[in-house]
Amino acid sequence: MNRKQYLISVIALGVGGIALIVTNYIWQYMNQIYPVVIVLVAYLFLKYKLTSPMQLFTTKFSMLVDYDLDVEGAVALAEKAYVDAPTNAMKAIYQTYYGMGLYYAGRYQEAIKILQMIDLKKLNVVYHGLIWAFVCYAAYESEDMETFDMTLDRIKNVHHQIPARYQGFIGGYIEILEAIKNIDVSLDHYKETIEKHFSREDGYISTKLIYNYRMGVYYQKLGEELEADQCFAFVIANGKNHHTALRAKTMFKGLVNPEDFIYVPAAPETAVVDSQTPDAVTPELSDAPSEPEPKEEKEKNE
Repeated sequence: MNRKQYLISVIALGVGGIALIVTNYIWQYMNQIYPVVIVLVAYLFLKYKLTSPMQLFTTKFSMLVDYDLDVEGAVALAEKAYVDAPTNAMKAIYQTYYGMGLYYAGRYQEAIKILQMIDLKKLNVVYHGLIWAFVCYAAYESEDMETFDMTLDRIKNVHHQIPARYQGFIGGYIEILEAIKNIDVSLDHYKETIEKHFSREDGYISTKLIYNYRMGVYYQKLGEELEADQCFAFVIANGKNHHTALRAKTMFKGLVNPEDFIYVPAAPETAVVDSQTPDAVTPELSDAPSEPEPKEEKEKNE
């Protein structure tokens, strides 16, 4: 063996030794990291198993309320999810939907009770505004203005704590509730607010129900009974057991035939998807403001 071969052998031995040492450290590290990786994968799988059903639930709930108008079906769906919720945080979310479902079914006092029992500490502050908005709606329909005023003040007080991207969302609720509260002193503002938030064409019959119901109240306050009855007739003819239809029946004077106001939706057009629209944090329901900051978890505003 000459010097060159010797040097090559020494270098090869040194490189090989270092490689073995590094490899040994890598295997030791991997032996330590494997349990962490396994636990992480298991956690991600568990999280998926929890969140995936909730996503399916919110979609189905919104369709029952906004499209099918099966409000009792929505109540049953939300009640079961609430009772079977695996965690306290999810229980609070499902309880929110349960309360909203009760409101849509016209069970206002039950809705207030369920919504007021929610553990707010388990929810993002945006949900606080949503929950209190439904309490206000239910209280107003129950003619419980003390609860209405107190809860509206709570929404106003928490409004500044809400992230900037959702300020408009909760602000929309405040605007509508203020208009409803002050209908007797500012009738024109009430009309403008209802038209702003509910005259939109969003493809849901529920939005039309709310618009016509609220406008029926407007015309009734204005003393135009025929126009009011036309609005109420539309709601009665198309609302099934939606709370607006139940309320409209108590205000309807019988000046027109509801069967003349059956709604036949136009043929659907190809939808244009806006990829820039942020994900919703609240359910896409028919009582939410028309121009929320997020896409909801909306009453569309009720």
